[in-house]
Amino acid sequence: MLTSESYVELVNRGYSRSQQDGSRPYPVACYEVFLLSQAQQRAKNKEAALFRQLADIFDWDLPRRKRNAYLRKLQNGHTLVLTDLSRTILWTSKNFLTMTGYAHTEALGRTPKMLQGPGTDAHTLQQVRDSLDRADSVEADLLNYRKNGEPYICRVHIDPLYNNQNELTHFLAVESEVAA
Repeated sequence: MLTSESYVELVNRGYSRSQQDGSRPYPVACYEVFLLSQAQQRAKNKEAALFRQLADIFDWDLPRRKRNAYLRKLQNGHTLVLTDLSRTILWTSKNFLTMTGYAHTEALGRTPKMLQGPGTDAHTLQQVRDSLDRADSVEADLLNYRKNGEPYICRVHIDPLYNNQNELTHFLAVESEVAA
């Protein structure tokens, strides 16, 4: 059985030979894909740990089932957006960049209104606002706009989050792009 050092040496030899003739050997490509998938999984795990920390810091009253549902959504590539009661963005998952084109640092301190534009349905927005004002969960499909101006349909499910003293503290949106 090959040790990891032996495997790396073997891959490097094959890689050196392939660079001379301009091709890429199959094992090297597989190893690169493997390393990439491992890095992606580590990033997802790190993001899940951060979400758990946020839940602990803000003392959210999240039943285990609900917390695990959010973590599954996060692992499955959904975008999570955490806002305070004034609907200012406090945190976004890394997939926010993929979906919107905005880095999470560009979104912090702004409201989700930054994603809306001329085609966004005002009636649907008002229904979402009214539900949030009543601290009700809401689900809607919205026409949003990426940073480059490209429109996309976003399915958003927003839940109010309460702390263990039963005080409303935040809203958490779980978002995904809907194929047109």
